[in-house]
Amino acid sequence: MALKQVLEIYELLDSAKVDGAQVADLLTRRGVADVRVARVSGAQGYTDFVSGVIPGAGAGPTLGIIGRLGGIGARPAQIGLVSDADGALTALSAGLKLADMARAGDVLPGAVRFATHICPNAPTQPHEPTPFMGSPVDMATLNAHEVHPDMQAILSVDTTRGNRIINQRGFAISPTVKEGYILRVSEDLLNIMSWVTGKMPVVFPITTQDITPYGNDLYHLNSILQPATVTIAPVVGVALIAEIPVPGPATGANQVYDDEQATRFCVEVAKAFTAGRCKFFDAGEWQRIQSLYGSLSFLQKMKREA
Repeated sequence: MALKQVLEIYELLDSAKVDGAQVADLLTRRGVADVRVARVSGAQGYTDFVSGVIPGAGAGPTLGIIGRLGGIGARPAQIGLVSDADGALTALSAGLKLADMARAGDVLPGAVRFATHICPNAPTQPHEPTPFMGSPVDMATLNAHEVHPDMQAILSVDTTRGNRIINQRGFAISPTVKEGYILRVSEDLLNIMSWVTGKMPVVFPITTQDITPYGNDLYHLNSILQPATVTIAPVVGVALIAEIPVPGPATGANQVYDDEQATRFCVEVAKAFTAGRCKFFDAGEWQRIQSLYGSLSFLQKMKREA
């Protein structure tokens, strides 16, 4: 159970005065290693990038958990934590839970790296069918600070309620995305999701447009799979979802029990992946598809070079 950690992070983030230093202080006091804060300014304000590591006991692979969002608040337009904050809430809660587990003696075989950013005063932007949260910094900056080369697989957590194609409450996962390919959904992740929720797994649809970089004038569901544009590691989106479209800047829309399940899912994936018991993709099938159709890594770029 991770409800305690989710509520702690929720109360910390639900403030007009919160910043990266306060978040880092909590994480450091609970034993998270290598906590780093970097304030970056853009045309519409600033945000604090926060990252940390929960070291492993051995040489197991490293999992990355990225909390993707525009901002945790939309002040002065909105007062309070916005729907878009769930990426940060879940990633930080997962990091805090894993740190608490390590202090209690449950150290994973490999490391877990998490990263997100803290901006209580983010701008908003038009989008259909509901408005999106904007960000003080561009997508390239977000990726540069949140995607670490040590991450051998990545869970990218993002609020994904501003659409009409996902019509359930809770969270959903995407197919695995790797180097321009949308691969089959991981059976291991489907199993873990079912065990965590006690229900059939939910998978959300993605398109080729969704795995291309922002800024190419193509429609994107949201930014959940943007980390896949800058890494060779397999990336799976973990989407916080709703039955109806909910604007990213909406307040009072965070469902803490959904966040708790998504956090618990990330923790369980971390346990299994770092122990070598969870595959994001089939290595043999990856080699086969490459030999048949070649590289699609050009989809990770703004356009295909001549």
